[in-house]
Amino acid sequence: MLGLTPDFIRSNQVDPDWLKALPELVDVLARRWGVRVDRPFPDIRINFVAPATRADGTHAVLKVSRHVGETRNEIAALRLWTGRAATRLLDADTDLGALLLERIEPGTMLVEVANTDDDAATMTAAEVLRALWRPVAEPHGLRPLDSWCDAYARNRPALSRGAYGFPAALFQRADAMRQDLLDSTREPVALHGDLHHYNILRSSNADWLAIDPKGLVGDRGFDVCQFFRNPGAVPGHVNRRRLDIFCAELDLDRKRTRDWCFVHAMLDACWEFEDGNPWQDVVAYAQETMSW
Repeated sequence: MLGLTPDFIRSNQVDPDWLKALPELVDVLARRWGVRVDRPFPDIRINFVAPATRADGTHAVLKVSRHVGETRNEIAALRLWTGRAATRLLDADTDLGALLLERIEPGTMLVEVANTDDDAATMTAAEVLRALWRPVAEPHGLRPLDSWCDAYARNRPALSRGAYGFPAALFQRADAMRQDLLDSTREPVALHGDLHHYNILRSSNADWLAIDPKGLVGDRGFDVCQFFRNPGAVPGHVNRRRLDIFCAELDLDRKRTRDWCFVHAMLDACWEFEDGNPWQDVVAYAQETMSW
């Protein structure tokens, strides 16, 4: 038995065949890669993630996802970074959505720093991003940022007319801003896509390393946006301070980066809308970003 959590089963029950086949898949991967797989981490929800031990005794992590397309982007990003500022990819199967990763130890999350020194945590995140951002050449296997934002197009017919009370003018503003930002991107780079306090871990070998990248390519300004949503709601002055730090440390244009934060937040609202979830709080946050 894999010891799957209720949250994990609930999140993946839309694909019962994958869930049923998962124990055998994990066993196949363990034998192929010569690892002993332990019970999964207790907080898994979307992907199967479990500690593993290689034949030589070194510690690793096995990750398996039914979202094979997104996993291919993650694998491409980790191959590009080769362990620089990100966890090292030891092996992968792009067809099975499976990765064998180095285990980052001690693995302290950046949120522990933020609890006592938010500026220091933001500076650390900026340092990690600086190392991850690098130009890429085709074929790179990363997902273009315009594709990542395609929920705007999917929901445009409904949201541009204010379906279910969604603020049409705000959506239209974000949609136009999204296109302007994409069209004016001059030097696209590899992006993490989901960098925040829980996806940056302390390593005894390399200080701080990123995990769980989305594997995107596009404008640098987009990559700071998720950080502002974590580790929870914070006063506006805290995020304004974070924005100042990111722009100073990473040489980002402040207005352009703030615009990306608005577009990013409204993208989240689009996802909530199409999933049938409450979107009002996300829209309120998007409006707040315009005052930073």
